[in-house]
Amino acid sequence: MPNPSFNSRKRISIHALPIFVSLFFSAIPHSALKIPPPLPILPLPSASQLQWQLSSMALFLHFGPNTFTDSEWGTGHASPSVFNPTLLNASQWVHVAKEAGFSRVILTAKHHDGFCLWPSEYTDYSVKASPWRDGKGDVVAELAAGAKEAGIALGLYLSPWDRHESCYGKTLEYNEFYIGQMTELLTRYGDIKEVWLDGAKGEGEKDMEYYFDAWFSLIHQLQPDAVIFSDAGPDTRWIGDEAGVAGSTCWSLFNRSNAVIGGTNPQYSQGGDPHGHDWVPAECDVSIRRGWFWHASQVPKSALELLDIYYKSAGRNCLLLLNVPPNSSGLISDEDIQALQEFKELRRSIFSNNLAEKGLLTASSIRGGNDNYQFSPYNVFEESIYTYWAPEEDQRDWVLYLDLQESVSFNVLQVQEPIHMGQRIIKFHLEILSGGRWKNVISGTTVGYKRLLRFPTVQSQYLKLVVDMSRADPLISYMGLHMDRFSILSHASNTTSQIYVNGSQVLRQVPNKHSQTATV
Repeated sequence: MPNPSFNSRKRISIHALPIFVSLFFSAIPHSALKIPPPLPILPLPSASQLQWQLSSMALFLHFGPNTFTDSEWGTGHASPSVFNPTLLNASQWVHVAKEAGFSRVILTAKHHDGFCLWPSEYTDYSVKASPWRDGKGDVVAELAAGAKEAGIALGLYLSPWDRHESCYGKTLEYNEFYIGQMTELLTRYGDIKEVWLDGAKGEGEKDMEYYFDAWFSLIHQLQPDAVIFSDAGPDTRWIGDEAGVAGSTCWSLFNRSNAVIGGTNPQYSQGGDPHGHDWVPAECDVSIRRGWFWHASQVPKSALELLDIYYKSAGRNCLLLLNVPPNSSGLISDEDIQALQEFKELRRSIFSNNLAEKGLLTASSIRGGNDNYQFSPYNVFEESIYTYWAPEEDQRDWVLYLDLQESVSFNVLQVQEPIHMGQRIIKFHLEILSGGRWKNVISGTTVGYKRLLRFPTVQSQYLKLVVDMSRADPLISYMGLHMDRFSILSHASNTTSQIYVNGSQVLRQVPNKHSQTATV
């Protein structure tokens, strides 16, 4: 006979279970449940575009017969015998790049003269016809091996314009030839992270229609992790000049339909498009010397000049592609190495110390409430785009307040956005508390992956970063304050102060009873 007391206990526990469960879950703190992140705003970068942007700087290597003939645009008629870099060491190129803080290298596998730095099976105009390595050498292979060993990403430039190949000008025949060479490069040398091409062609040259769409499809098929650079993308775009200078407003947003390879408006390339439907960030190419190829008569830019370029490229939401051409012996010259090392030391001296990171932060609002650490303003002191401050939705003010706990001098502001969530900020400014009043120090427009703003040295304990306009709720992944003791400042008159940074002029108001402002 069943035990009635057991059945009674069983019935009581079953009836009590819903109450117990309800009490248990109601006891769980609300903060234990994560608040979902805000919706990304389109367009968004691909995984390969993200990795490209995170690299910040790449080293361009212009090398070929031009190195030996003291020319820039070879005719395509130079004898292969001129190419004989007896001391060539591609591992040295990679070592120089890595030591200077560059995480990828891009080689001119074929420049406009048509000479191939690998033994192509589609032409005899290549290293196999040269005396170097007795005609058995392969510059691309040696560089690929060195880059792989050093953990440096490899990119290749294959010039569409070919001044040597006889079928150039015959549309179908040359496109087949080009695709054949591209296939060789993308199937012989392991992972290729960037394919670089352009629309350069001299006046009066043969007319040619390039089948870009077919080329791009093939590249993405053979190297799905590679980004493709050209005037119009599809993955990264030319900034529109060869000085390494981006527009002070620079969107990664772009409309590829508004761009033509070889014929894009430079102003459109420099600024991007706040209404763009495509994510096509900009790449700023510039040479460390006056020319792109090595010339014995030329000297490298100074470290200070390179620093100024860095501010105007990597500091304006772009990747800096710095050309450092190997010399005729096949090595990067000592004077270039010295300039690169000094450039690295300048960056280390300025940016290794965030003067803000020990400060106390508050925000105008925090997504999920002030106790939600997931989107805390303190995330802006972590060097990662994947942690960020996010304000509460539908707010009128977007402000970060910073108490440095003591008076601090600084003249550089660094701001970053979590670009995997889209580029958002349209306009922002920095204020300091001085003499009991808030004064505007610097105003900026776009941020993107990284924005660096320079201004006359200020000193304060209290400051605020204000986002004035944004495409959606602004998100900030990093904020830094730095002291640059190297950029050159001068004051021109008693009525207007001017900042000169290696030739770059910025106007600001003179100090008076109103706010002091610099805008870049």
